[in-house]
Amino acid sequence: MKKILPLFVFLASCALVQCSDSSPVIETLDNHKITVKDFEAAYDTALDSISRLQNIEKKTLLEFIEKDISEVPPNFQDLNYQLQKKNFYQTYRQMIMTRLVAEKNGFISRPDVAEVIKQVEMQTIAQMYVSEQVEKKIQITEEQALAECERMRKLDRNFNLTIDKCKTFAKAQLKQMQTREYLPLVVERIKEEVSIKRNEKFDLDAYLAPKKKVEEQPSPTQTPNN
Repeated sequence: MKKILPLFVFLASCALVQCSDSSPVIETLDNHKITVKDFEAAYDTALDSISRLQNIEKKTLLEFIEKDISEVPPNFQDLNYQLQKKNFYQTYRQMIMTRLVAEKNGFISRPDVAEVIKQVEMQTIAQMYVSEQVEKKIQITEEQALAECERMRKLDRNFNLTIDKCKTFAKAQLKQMQTREYLPLVVERIKEEVSIKRNEKFDLDAYLAPKKKVEEQPSPTQTPNN
């Protein structure tokens, strides 16, 4: 998850066009004002994005953030650190500064960069849609959560949480497990809903096959003159 948050912050920082905003100004970067409203909106967008793409309930995500990092399961500790507001703000402001400089230097208007941004947008839409469809299939009972909680406690004796908090973490674990189970099914269902017509005259296998390197033919050995 280390590389996931910067993407969300980047997407949240892309909209630099500011509307009327009467909230306090935190600081001004060039002519761009970071207001409390801007920052809170970006932070909330990041939470929503992570919740959707990682299949973690937003409520659970917020509980992870409020906990001391030592109380959070190892696989959620990166999120706990990165989503502390002081850490998120530093990442957010750095992204804005980078974007401002990139715009000054004409980086964003380059065709190759525009294509990458287009690709990232398409990938994000696809991931969010698939995640939402998977979310609809996930069902976790209290009995399942309690059983998973007991299993986690047996694995880690230092996992000392109240039963309610333990079940919250257990549900998050089970949600990830069910996500891995349902994800292939959702992807297949999407394929079934799309009409596909292949061009029989185009050899797709040949086009996608790895290109073989042309081996150099050894030059004929010259026999020395006697």
